[in-house]
Amino acid sequence: MHIRVDGKGASIAGQQIVNIVYPDRENFGRTLKEASDNSLDFIIVVTAALFPKVEGLDLLNANALKAYLDECVRALKNGGLLFVQGCPEYLPELGVYLDRYLNFKYWIAVESTIQHRESGLPSVHGAVLLFAKGSDRFRVKRTRFPHQYCAFCKRTLKDWGGKAHLMHPDGYVISDVWTSLPQTNNYTQLSAPVLDTILRMLDFETGQASAGEVKGIIGPKEGVGAERAGAEPATWYKLPGPSKPRYSAATNELGDKMCNVVHHGDAVEILKRYPDNSVDLVFADPPYNLDKAYHTYDDARADEEYIKWCNAWLQEYVRILKPTGSLYVLNLPQWTMYHATFLNQRLYFKNWIVWDALSEPRGKLMPAHYGLLFYTKHPTDFTFNYDQVGQLDARYYCLRASCIRRRKAMGIDDKMPLTDIWWDIHRIKHRRDRDYHPCQLPEALMERIIRLSTNEGDVVLDALCGTGTTPVTAVRLGRRYVAIDVDERYVRMTREKIAEVRRKGYIERKSIHKPQRKYTKKELQLELRDLAAKLGRLPTPEDVQKLSKYDLEAFFDLFPTWSKALKAAKLYCVRA
Repeated sequence: MHIRVDGKGASIAGQQIVNIVYPDRENFGRTLKEASDNSLDFIIVVTAALFPKVEGLDLLNANALKAYLDECVRALKNGGLLFVQGCPEYLPELGVYLDRYLNFKYWIAVESTIQHRESGLPSVHGAVLLFAKGSDRFRVKRTRFPHQYCAFCKRTLKDWGGKAHLMHPDGYVISDVWTSLPQTNNYTQLSAPVLDTILRMLDFETGQASAGEVKGIIGPKEGVGAERAGAEPATWYKLPGPSKPRYSAATNELGDKMCNVVHHGDAVEILKRYPDNSVDLVFADPPYNLDKAYHTYDDARADEEYIKWCNAWLQEYVRILKPTGSLYVLNLPQWTMYHATFLNQRLYFKNWIVWDALSEPRGKLMPAHYGLLFYTKHPTDFTFNYDQVGQLDARYYCLRASCIRRRKAMGIDDKMPLTDIWWDIHRIKHRRDRDYHPCQLPEALMERIIRLSTNEGDVVLDALCGTGTTPVTAVRLGRRYVAIDVDERYVRMTREKIAEVRRKGYIERKSIHKPQRKYTKKELQLELRDLAAKLGRLPTPEDVQKLSKYDLEAFFDLFPTWSKALKAAKLYCVRA
């Protein structure tokens, strides 16, 4: 491979040519316009560097930004990638615009220099949108960050749950939440570590690009490399928009019959019964439009129909929210962009909170990012109990219960501030903690939201409550609740759980009996690893029949494929 940057070449093994151009701010638009249609393999746009900082003004020109993006769409090849750097204040609108022409892939959240803002959570959330053009193969390489280790117990920060034998020696596959890079300014610039990671992700060796020269544009170059001398100070830009509507400061208190109730029925119709300015906290975790197995809800709606439905209940949320109240909505990043674009016209943006909650390892960039939007009806006068929840155990310690007990018993209890990247709350992992629901939330997530944005006796509303995590947590914390769901089974389940919390103070979970197996997966995987060491290659089923102390049938009984069984053996071969 040969890399030529601005016409200067550097030789690397292979024959491929990678031509990357770094135009400055003055020439960025011209460089894009001069690119032929369907000619570029990738473009990286540092949007916050496209316009010079004007003293006292932090607005970006939306129309000019979209004109640059139009040129990017035109110039990209089929299968080409567009990376768009920016901040949560304005990237959603650009993402919704691009979603008309390109295929949304990821909103990559990059932990950056901490920004203490006028109100809301301290922010560390810089962002990079990733879109692909056309229907060609999505060309990114599996990229790894080095393993990190607990400062106290010296084990990996990630708890492998008895699967440490499957740890890759080169590190863990990156997700769409990057918290392992140096925390630098990724707001007005794209730092060198982030840019290097993006370039490592690009798959130049396969597909159409391998046949000839790979072409890319990165810029403006004033925004590339946060460590260079003379860098602009970090600033939170935003897109200009209409003035927020003025809401009455008068509140309406809900009577007893309208509180502490679980409604069965259509969310929008029931919300219309509630008066303006009457609820302290509104929360929603809607279905993600992924064809999940809900009982009654159709989770495979056309995109436009899904957004229209979401906007209908969001509009009701805005109406019933008290002037001192807060709105939170959780969704996948693609839909979170649409929610933010809608809410930016009606409420005051506080944070795009990144819930770093890896669900299952899949893909070359593992999806871990759930967007949790935080809005208020008043810019500064709202309930915000940061003093109660604003300190977390330092992230250089692991979350293993045994480690926590030992270090705290020794008086080691370092803290770090709660920001808008939430890494310490995991999805529900064990069947014993889960109801029959495809996307049940952990109570720890709802407890943080409720404690942060309400006081005892306040009203918490969830119009899409599922199996009742929101009202159950509200009851446990001494708040009143309003819950709605269209599924009668979930309504019945929620009422039963609330009654149990009122009686016992908690939900009693029955243990699940697991049948004893003669062999564990770990034992069989280690056996194949040992055979690989003896053979100097990956063992075959025939090798197992000849050399293993375990029956071949055991491997096919516990693993869906032979490749899964060989996972530990493959890692041995990498090390060897």
